[in-house]
Amino acid sequence: MSRTDWPTASPAMFPSVVLPCLLVLSLIVGAVTHRPLPGEIAAVCAVLWIATQWTRLIPLARLFSGIAAAVCLAMWALWPGALDSLMTALVQGTGFAALMLCLGFLRDPVRRAPLTQRAAAYLLSYPPRRRYGTILAGAQFMALMFNVGFIAMIGDLTRTSGPRDGQDDPDRRSMVVAAMRGAAVVSIWSPLSLGFAIVTTGVAGIEPLPLIALAFAFSALMLGVSALWPMLPPEARPGIPTGPLPPRRHLSAMLSVLGISSLLLGLAVACHLGLDVSFTMASIIVLPLTAILWLIVESGGGREFRTRLTGAFETMGSMRSEGALFLSANVIGAALSVMIQANPLWSVLSGPAFAGLPTLLALLVLIPLAAALYLPNSVMVVLAAQIFGPTLLGQDHPLALGLTFCIGWAIAICVNPISAMSLLAARFTGVSPSRLAYGWNIRFALVSAVMAALWITAVYQWES
Repeated sequence: MSRTDWPTASPAMFPSVVLPCLLVLSLIVGAVTHRPLPGEIAAVCAVLWIATQWTRLIPLARLFSGIAAAVCLAMWALWPGALDSLMTALVQGTGFAALMLCLGFLRDPVRRAPLTQRAAAYLLSYPPRRRYGTILAGAQFMALMFNVGFIAMIGDLTRTSGPRDGQDDPDRRSMVVAAMRGAAVVSIWSPLSLGFAIVTTGVAGIEPLPLIALAFAFSALMLGVSALWPMLPPEARPGIPTGPLPPRRHLSAMLSVLGISSLLLGLAVACHLGLDVSFTMASIIVLPLTAILWLIVESGGGREFRTRLTGAFETMGSMRSEGALFLSANVIGAALSVMIQANPLWSVLSGPAFAGLPTLLALLVLIPLAAALYLPNSVMVVLAAQIFGPTLLGQDHPLALGLTFCIGWAIAICVNPISAMSLLAARFTGVSPSRLAYGWNIRFALVSAVMAALWITAVYQWES
């Protein structure tokens, strides 16, 4: 869709823009009214949207969408009693897809805004040896709003006129890696992230606000350790500056971004409490409104507003593959969960034998391990959440289980060669995604896993 399509209401916009908008609006109506029908309508819109966008999906998204469709047909023919569970999973997966669309809708206005450009420039104005930790910390505010887009912003701002745009520059590489790791850490605690949405949906006994507090405390500890001990490979270690540093400017821009991020987080919490909706739905409500208000304030209305709004819709459409992947993973996970629960071994799996700390630590290892073997981390986390959420472990230790999934999700991002963050960071650093995941990030992942094991153990003992 070109930037002139939206004002002329091109028919081609219906599948790429109108269907996602209907999807989001239906979910919001269903969440606010607490009625199931709008959610089911949203699920139908999601299926139609994926079907109409099929040729524009990445191969992995097409693969998982095809598996999900085959699973639904097989369940309908062989296991009709599981259709209600699959429909519930389809609606939940539609919520995950809608969250990705809304994150994409906000990302374009924020990424293009001069305010965020100046805030990112402020992070880059620190000396090289301090810049890694500064970007790690700054990501907690900036990646909260546009997630993976923070990596692209740092990558664009650190381009040089040298060969390959400076991809071989160790200073630039360290900053891009810091942006990637910082964005991954945000997913541990942010209620606006997809991982948090999957975990709080799958583990019904979790209280979201205590989970946010414990996850944020761990993230702060993890960032502090990483800032003091960057765990960077030799080819990505910043050197001693040879020229003058850029002037330390734009502190007010950084503080403004911090304020906006805090406001966004506060609105999500207020929406969650005031409307009695999940954090997934709270984010789906808050993110588009924030994006539209941002554009109105920045553009002042008129034709510029319409052009920028069209750009936001285009960015929303660019998340089609991620949305299809997460929706399909939820349906596949639900089907596997139904089959596992029908197995005689389910009584053992859901009982006290698997309700202890060893199960949590095993999951903490298995989630990143599966991701390192090229399995999308969403598939493993969705499946694990749907299996262990209803068990005795999920009932007696929901916070410890939730932390295990959230932290495992973040570590998996760093060691998964096909995660969006790995692919983007690899492009800006000039190395292969597998080298970035297995070589550059492995120590960071191992140290994070050891720290997480200690933290989860403490939370488990506290809940006992």
